[in-house]
Amino acid sequence: MIELIQPFAHKRGLVNIIIVAMVFAFMAVPFKAMTLVEGFTEVRPVNAVPIVAGLLFGPAGAWGCGIGNVIADLFGDFSWYSVLGFVGNFAAAYVPYRIWHIIRGEEMPNVKTHANLLLYVYLSVIGAMATSILIGCGLDVFFGFWSWELFFIIFCNDFLFPVFLGLPVLIVFTSDDHQFEAYTAKWTHAMLNTQLETGQETSKKAVYRNTEKMICRGFAFATIGIFAALNFGCVMSSEIWLMLLGVVMCVGIIGLMATDQ
Repeated sequence: MIELIQPFAHKRGLVNIIIVAMVFAFMAVPFKAMTLVEGFTEVRPVNAVPIVAGLLFGPAGAWGCGIGNVIADLFGDFSWYSVLGFVGNFAAAYVPYRIWHIIRGEEMPNVKTHANLLLYVYLSVIGAMATSILIGCGLDVFFGFWSWELFFIIFCNDFLFPVFLGLPVLIVFTSDDHQFEAYTAKWTHAMLNTQLETGQETSKKAVYRNTEKMICRGFAFATIGIFAALNFGCVMSSEIWLMLLGVVMCVGIIGLMATDQ
């Protein structure tokens, strides 16, 4: 979990958090007038930011998106619901970042191959599912408000904008014409003046990687299952098994955080 809190411990991380938060807020505030569900959500091109910020800046991008969403809410619909907005937008950036590096290791995020392009689309889908579940079902379970319309709008905002707006931005930043260095674990180790393990992977390291992959799969299966159930008319607060599946999904996110080092 050291990478999750490390951005607050050095200047580079703090600068990245501030930059992402400001970009997020500046993109979100102008669209506050284009309300789709009063008091909850609107047309949000800004939702293209989290996946790109997560892939390029890692945990700092996730913190920036969460904080930026709270700042944007101060200009319109700030309430206790903003806590869910923070969690949802944090996850929208953090989950794709973690899954990318679990699957691709230390490879810099890019879409220069068909496989990586498909991975980006998958990350957009699973990230949108997770965000819509965290916010939509969070309102249902904790505040007694359920709206399938809101749930679906959040999913569309978090899937369509990352694909049609976020993807071109990522292509530009990761093109050969730019020297932008995306976040990897090397940043944290450099700031801590430690060295990454080199040479043949130890059995302990192999077990750790396998654990990461198991957590990733469990999170994905739970997320897809919940998403399907909600689209078939189930309501989480009314279904014990669905609430348990929600716990599995949340534990999966916590597991991704706990194994981030």
